[in-house]
Amino acid sequence: MNNYTIAISSFLRFNVVILNTLEYVMKKDKYDLNAYKARKEIINNEITANTPLKSCLDNSGEPGKALVEKIQNLLSEVYSDDSSIVKLAGDGSEIRVDQAQHLALYEAVLPVYEEVRHVIVAHVQAARKENLYDDELLDKALLATEYFYRGIVNMLLLDDLDRLFAEYNRARQEAKGEITPQSNFIQGDIQKVVGFINATRQHSPLTSADYYELIDPEFALIEMTSGRRDLPTGKNFGEVFTSVKQIAKDKTQKWENAWRPLYDEFIKHFDESIKEFQAKANQAA
Repeated sequence: MNNYTIAISSFLRFNVVILNTLEYVMKKDKYDLNAYKARKEIINNEITANTPLKSCLDNSGEPGKALVEKIQNLLSEVYSDDSSIVKLAGDGSEIRVDQAQHLALYEAVLPVYEEVRHVIVAHVQAARKENLYDDELLDKALLATEYFYRGIVNMLLLDDLDRLFAEYNRARQEAKGEITPQSNFIQGDIQKVVGFINATRQHSPLTSADYYELIDPEFALIEMTSGRRDLPTGKNFGEVFTSVKQIAKDKTQKWENAWRPLYDEFIKHFDESIKEFQAKANQAA
């Protein structure tokens, strides 16, 4: 690895930590306390210690400053003692997650991931220009991470859209079809979720048929929920949601299975490269 690929690798590792923060959208019996502490330390370290990301953001003017603020907000919203989303319970031996705050968690996590991805893209382009983008494993890890990230984000957002759409219809039925403050509130949350789905698609660099086997039915479903497209003949919303959510689940599992061993190999390669780089620097000194 060279300076470029080491920096890009560091950004990728950071973004995987951001991706893993989406664990707190998932309803689980127990969350890993050590993983929580490690994520908190890594995210904080990346913007306070002498890291490639801090160096990049310090030299990126207002956009860099704005991204630092978003990362600090993520730390505050999810990983601080004042967080209302993720809390250390009682004696600090376990984690409790407020499952009513999915939207706040998306708002904290998704923009950070996307903006760091743009940093990665810019560095890859610069490295290519100087013929220094020469690490095949890094390239594969970047692509596999994109598939896994897009899969898990769409899978989680579809679950929330399904839940909110059912709540909205129930509120309207209870009001005998009338629009109420409650149904308006739920409608606002639905619009936020659809906005996250739209943004995820707009930022995605993926163009494969494999990817669009999820995206096309997902956006057809969104058009059905807004009345812009009819339901398939003989189908109801429950059946269509179940079908599209199963596609998202299957794709995410497939992409995670491809990503995980590749990313583990990449991390090992990255750690070895850092040791070699530091050894050469010490030797030169």
